[in-house]
Amino acid sequence: MTRVGAQVIECPYCENKQEVTVWHSVNVSMHQDLKKRLLDMEINTYSCNKCGKKVFINTPLLYHDMEQKFCVQYYPAEMMKDPSFFRLFNTDGSFNMDTSKILELSEDYVLKPHIVFDMTELLRYVLFRDGIKEEGKKREH
Repeated sequence: MTRVGAQVIECPYCENKQEVTVWHSVNVSMHQDLKKRLLDMEINTYSCNKCGKKVFINTPLLYHDMEQKFCVQYYPAEMMKDPSFFRLFNTDGSFNMDTSKILELSEDYVLKPHIVFDMTELLRYVLFRDGIKEEGKKREH
């Protein structure tokens, strides 16, 4: 599932407030254009209307690839300073929630995404998984 919405964000450079698009999750199997946009750093970034600076919106983002069957969850590193953050997870790293409803809609891999605390690492992991996929195709032939 892709989740996106509008939010008023204050520019960290000039304090201008403007409405911007904020992505919470991207499903690149259902919306293939989002992968390129993410790799081009066009998701959760905007240019300030007042000062023109490019701003990264530091918010959690879930990357979901249903074809390759993996998810990568980005969290801003500062979230680990809040003890309640760790309550989101079980001791094995899976999400701490009622899984029965989720499992009806998706597969097990969605419950235990690869967790990263840097957007560059999210991009690297996506490229890593793409490399594995390409190598697998070569081996099949």
